[in-house]
Amino acid sequence: MQEKMNLLRELQEVDQELAGLATVRAKHEAELQDLSAEKSRIQGMVDELSAQLDELQKEDAQLQQEMLAEKDQITKVEARLPEIQTQKEYVAVLKEIDMAKKASLDTQAKITEKETGITELTADLEEKQAELAAISEKSDARQAEVDKILAESDATCVARQATRDSLAKDLPNSLLSKYQRIFSRRGGLALARVVDGACLGCNIQLPPQQYNRLHRGKELQSCPHCNRLLYMDRA
Repeated sequence: MQEKMNLLRELQEVDQELAGLATVRAKHEAELQDLSAEKSRIQGMVDELSAQLDELQKEDAQLQQEMLAEKDQITKVEARLPEIQTQKEYVAVLKEIDMAKKASLDTQAKITEKETGITELTADLEEKQAELAAISEKSDARQAEVDKILAESDATCVARQATRDSLAKDLPNSLLSKYQRIFSRRGGLALARVVDGACLGCNIQLPPQQYNRLHRGKELQSCPHCNRLLYMDRA
């Protein structure tokens, strides 16, 4: 019986190590996912700002064309002034010129507003592009570091899994199943040491008769409270 308990203790040590390696892997993978999510978030902002900037530049180009057309129209109308014969027609042409100039001023104001927006958006875009470059560099560097760590971890897992398989095959299937069930339910601690008659898994005092049976070491004992398999250190 003591031999089986020794195997279980070794098995638990290996399983705890494997569980620890799995936890570390999950932590590293979560870190990389967070970096990837942050990179995607900033990339989305860059894409949105780029689209807004592109739209503003198109609107500005259209307004510039309108401005050229309005100036051309003013020039053509002003060229008609020397040919005018009547006061009424002269006043009408002056009014047309005045309206064209006002329209041109309105267009210029819109152009100024668009160009201000373009300047601000360009600054915002450059800032986000710099953030994206920084997070991309950090993500790539960390990916390389984590890949190396995980490769070493995987090699350790393969070796430790081989050890586990070797230990497990020497245990009865019923006992192995019980151990694995408790290990899973009790947070990776299927075996509990007994000191001064108390289970250190749950800190509950064992009944005296059970403690005596455990002390004799002729059969496996389970804690009546936490159900962990019990063992005692023996000289």
